[in-house]
Amino acid sequence: MNDPVPQSLKPRKSPIQARSGATVEAVHEAAIQVLLADGLAKFTTTRVADRAGVSVGTLYQYFPNKQALLFAILSRHFEEIAAALEAIPLTRDRQPLTTIAHAIADAYVSVKTARPEATTALYRVAGAIDQFRLSTDVFKRLEAAVTRALPNAADASFRNPARASFTLLSALAGLSRGSFAGLVAGPEVLERLRDEARLLAAAYLRAAAEG
Repeated sequence: MNDPVPQSLKPRKSPIQARSGATVEAVHEAAIQVLLADGLAKFTTTRVADRAGVSVGTLYQYFPNKQALLFAILSRHFEEIAAALEAIPLTRDRQPLTTIAHAIADAYVSVKTARPEATTALYRVAGAIDQFRLSTDVFKRLEAAVTRALPNAADASFRNPARASFTLLSALAGLSRGSFAGLVAGPEVLERLRDEARLLAAAYLRAAAEG
């Protein structure tokens, strides 16, 4: 399969030493802060470098352009969601499907709501960058993490758990995007996101299961 990520959006290099890793982390955090403070229209590598306390030349050692940096922070967000889903504990004893559904919903929402303002900024980035160009590896991780959890249900089975995982993740993504778009109406939108995500996950998985 062809790599969907064009070369122009790939990092120039990956950090190897702890110091270079800290530099990249600082640049990532600075990029979020610039997005929050100035918006996407005024987002520049110069502003990010200034906020990160590094030179623009240092930033360009890792990211060839502004788009590559935006792409990197969006990719990081998806990786954090994947890690949260992968961390869902599977007990030796099988669990009710509702318990598993709630664990999936909670893991997904926990990343989205950890820093609501940053997530809102990242949705703006996603609107400006074709996120379908993200590495297929991260989407495979998301689906694999959910697929891994489904067979642990004591009261349900799935003919095609991979398909159920894809549909559930797509539904959670839509619910999350809609909730963050509704933030203009007030913070209560996010206050109910977790409950709605749990309801959605449990209802869909119950409907998709064979029983």
